[in-house]
Amino acid sequence: MERRPIIMVDTSNMPTFCRNHCCNGDCSRHISKGMAYMGPCKFSLLKDTEDCEGYISRRKKTMQEIKQIEKEMEEAGIERQ
Repeated sequence: MERRPIIMVDTSNMPTFCRNHCCNGDCSRHISKGMAYMGPCKFSLLKDTEDCEGYISRRKKTMQEIKQIEKEMEEAGIERQ
């Protein structure tokens, strides 16, 4: 069996991006910006930490959008099926 070398990388100076898939695309540490980053970086869960710039739940945002659409339909006089 071939022995492979262990490679240690110092990540202390690398930028950190959030690996939560939240809806806050304006966050400077959002996962989408980490995927576009060219160079070494690290991903960690930043939700409920001081580095989080505002977690927005996907489920809650979807529910808010559905309620907004229902309200607009009601105002326009369109009935739900």
